[in-house]
Amino acid sequence: MNIVETIKELEECLNAYLSEINVEMLEYTPYIVEVGALTVGTDDNGIVILQNKNFPTQFSEKATKNICSMKFRNGNNELIQPKVYNRHEWYSEKIEYIKLALNGLKSLSI
Repeated sequence: MNIVETIKELEECLNAYLSEINVEMLEYTPYIVEVGALTVGTDDNGIVILQNKNFPTQFSEKATKNICSMKFRNGNNELIQPKVYNRHEWYSEKIEYIKLALNGLKSLSI
């Protein structure tokens, strides 16, 4: 993949994330849980899994407490504590990362 294609993909993701945080709604599942670099989701059977998705699963407060009571380990078998974000906070953080990456890539492509 070349820099121009990467910039285009990042800009599309940035616009999608901006849309996500600009939507005002009452949510019953406003939390996103991260374990290391992955987000928590569920499979088709409702089993908790770790995943790498642009639009992660959102959970209720009760589900979030349940997930945080689970044990997660990294490749060195060390415990990793889940981090809980509200939806707006998670997307805002990712937006800032994308903006930084875009600035760096755009300066390389000049």
